Amino acid sequence: MKKSSLFLTILAIVSAYSLSSCSSDTKVEEEGEIVLKFWNGFTGSDGNNMHAIVESFNKEYEGKIKIEDDTINWDSLFLKLIQNKGKERFSPHIVAMGANRLGSIQGKGILKEMDDIVSFLNANEEDYLEASWNAGLLKNKRYSFPLDMHPTAMYYNKDLISEAELPTTWDEFEAICKAKTKDGVYGFAIPNMYSITKDIVYSMALQNGSDLLDENNKPIFNNSSWVNALDKLRKWKYDDVISPSSVGSSGDLTLFNASKSVFYFDGPWTINTLKDISPIDFGVAPMPGSVGENGISFSGSHQFTLVDCTVNSERIKNACYTFIDYVNKNPLKWAEAGQVTSYKPVHETSEYKTLSELQPFTLEASKAKIGKIDYEYFYEAYNYMGTAVANCLNANESALDSLTSKVNLYNKFIKEQ
Repeated sequence: MKKSSLFLTILAIVSAYSLSSCSSDTKVEEEGEIVLKFWNGFTGSDGNNMHAIVESFNKEYEGKIKIEDDTINWDSLFLKLIQNKGKERFSPHIVAMGANRLGSIQGKGILKEMDDIVSFLNANEEDYLEASWNAGLLKNKRYSFPLDMHPTAMYYNKDLISEAELPTTWDEFEAICKAKTKDGVYGFAIPNMYSITKDIVYSMALQNGSDLLDENNKPIFNNSSWVNALDKLRKWKYDDVISPSSVGSSGDLTLFNASKSVFYFDGPWTINTLKDISPIDFGVAPMPGSVGENGISFSGSHQFTLVDCTVNSERIKNACYTFIDYVNKNPLKWAEAGQVTSYKPVHETSEYKTLSELQPFTLEASKAKIGKIDYEYFYEAYNYMGTAVANCLNANESALDSLTSKVNLYNKFIKEQ
């Protein structure tokens, strides 16, 4: 009876410990090489450059720290993170993720607090783009460290418009597009269903004084600022006809490369793609309304995060921080991949300034906003808004009706939570 009682007591203690920590069948030895799994969704030239950064790190830290990077489609990456919560064997140590997913993933208890990374890296807030630095602060604790920002800028065909003609306001943009739409050439091929249009509308709404959510995290993306912004794109497409009425997936890029549209909007990752595939001579300028005294636009930001389940010792955490510090202090390779690095000192170097197409994005990033990403359901609000934008532009639907419909669906979603 005594032996049985002792066994049951030990079993209860072991079970309690197992439930309070990650399930694991592997251990990291106190000596020898630490192997860290690094997940990201960088699939283009940025993926190649990140892999090159990892290889360079592994060579420098050979025998001490090894990074195993795994590129996974963004949606699949987040799904796997959620499904594998608490399972050390199947989870990464480091994840690069979009800031707009931070609140959601942190709310599920997956991410590890990183308050001490600032002192570990001896980082100064003034050295980083403000929006990306603040992105990691969720509920007054740091859960990420900034890698980059990627606002939307305006690509243009140099054979169809001169630099002197480039618009700096949306009114100028509209007038130029109307004047340039002729002889089978459009001012701007507006995609029917593509994420970049929601970022354009978001930027317009910010310039009109409204964010996606109010101070109480209530959706306001059907107020007059949003309606006017979305209706502007709808009007350009269907009333002013500065765009074809039907522009399918990647159709805006196809028409731009064929010299059938003057302007094309996208993120900085497209710079290298256009250099590789585009037959035209293109330039890049800031999005209208995004720079200057009251300039503002919406931007994404990639952030480094740690997974709580796997980063379960000081030694592993410090190894993760060492890799993040390495990427942070060697940012030029990431800039060459077509990303605005969050680390500002590199922006003043001659090497960075030779990346001429990246400079307009850098100007935008200094003033850009990334939304209320500390709210757990920001990403869902962002997607509901994007669906409203797509519905309006795809079916020539009323901007107010499209946006209000999705605000109502989002509110229903929140109640269900």
